[in-house]
Amino acid sequence: MWESVLKKDQWEIQVDQDHKSILLNVSTNAAGSGHVSLQLDQSELFELLHTFLSINRSFNNETMYYDDLAADHS
Repeated sequence: MWESVLKKDQWEIQVDQDHKSILLNVSTNAAGSGHVSLQLDQSELFELLHTFLSINRSFNNETMYYDDLAADHS
């Protein structure tokens, strides 16, 4: 069963604990007459979060310690 966990003006995040899924609903305009939905399972959500963290590190010019170690050994 879907439960809303975060709701803003043009988007909402819902979770389904039983199926370990999230649903992201985005309104395509301010009136809310059209919308796009994206459903992700737990593994897809993990991959998306990992990608967002990588993007954030690149924005901040951060390097993870294990990235440096891997570069030294190659």
